Amino acid sequence: MRINFLNFPLLTVLLLAPTLLNAQERFPGIKQLMTEQELEASGVNDLSRRQVDALNTWLIRYTANEAPVLQVENDEVIEVVKQGMTSRIVGEFSGWTGKTRFVLENGQIFEQRRPGRWKITLDNPEVHIRQNLMGSYEMEVVSEERSIGVRRLSR
Repeated sequence: MRINFLNFPLLTVLLLAPTLLNAQERFPGIKQLMTEQELEASGVNDLSRRQVDALNTWLIRYTANEAPVLQVENDEVIEVVKQGMTSRIVGEFSGWTGKTRFVLENGQIFEQRRPGRWKITLDNPEVHIRQNLMGSYEMEVVSEERSIGVRRLSR
């Protein structure tokens, strides 16, 4: 039996297409991942629907294949990961009670991963989230300088 290697790329595309399509259905898209300021500054708002779709497809592939490598090999990326990110908890925040979920303005959702209780009432408090040396996330309520271990549930 002879194998026609010219058909191999076509076969690969056909086999991977459902996976990419499924990933695109669950992927929030670049317009959901960026802030309004980032969308304007980057020009993404000016792209056609076809161009945005192509960019989203590329971003899915990049995230799956290249991004994990950069997180451990690229000094600039490592530094950004160390610095963490800042956002705000959406709405009224009343502390944590053991399995509290934190919905952030940037769309990310975190859940308390360490036991503990803390009672306070704040509106849209600013939080800073960073990864520690073990790769776990810590969330600090900036105004109160109070932290808790969290796990990332989305984005």
